[in-house]
Amino acid sequence: MRVLTVAGLLAVPLLRAARWLPFGIAAAVGFAIPGVPSLMSVDLQPGDLVGLLRVAAACLGVGIVFLFDDPAKPSTVTAPTSATVVTAVRALWAGAAAALWWAATLGVTVAGAADGVGDALPRGDLTLEAATFAAVGVAAAVCLWRGSARGVTGPVAAPAALLLLIGALLLPDRLALMAQVGSPAWAAAHDRWTVLLVTAVAVAALATARRPGGALFRRSGQARASRSRISSSSR
Repeated sequence: MRVLTVAGLLAVPLLRAARWLPFGIAAAVGFAIPGVPSLMSVDLQPGDLVGLLRVAAACLGVGIVFLFDDPAKPSTVTAPTSATVVTAVRALWAGAAAALWWAATLGVTVAGAADGVGDALPRGDLTLEAATFAAVGVAAAVCLWRGSARGVTGPVAAPAALLLLIGALLLPDRLALMAQVGSPAWAAAHDRWTVLLVTAVAVAALATARRPGGALFRRSGQARASRSRISSSSR
């Protein structure tokens, strides 16, 4: 209950402190990539729209990492609030922003596609891909933040989503992620996307639970050791 109370108190300050400008720029670019052709009624096939949405999702992964920047980290190392709670609240805001952006981007793309082509898009599988790009970006941001003295890791973590996009394009057919719509490899490719998403979320969760420079959940052990030293000195 105390954790939820603290998280609620932190929600608005962290919302205001987040670096929304880099995220907004990346989100705007990502939205424009499939959105502009759709709004201009350009004749695109399902494969074309899928390719544009994948690039847009990579832009989301680039932008989302900046929401985890914390320039105040050097002055809050000894703060009573757990870094795990702070990171979790940031993740909730980032997830909400990403979900709204993806709903708008996918909705405009589907609605603007000519001749009902948008209705043929596998929206669930494309959402899985977008979530994976975002999760990879978040995992990179959280892992780098934990080891950063300054707390500003966005510029370093941002390429993670682009590397995922490039790497996925270079994979051999037996490990393909970028399968074409309607191809026999589509289902297997999205099984791999699912594994990648789960892995990225697990890495982000473990990095969030890990105290900087220490083992998982070390705080309780340190607290017990401190109490023992205080008790010994008082005697």
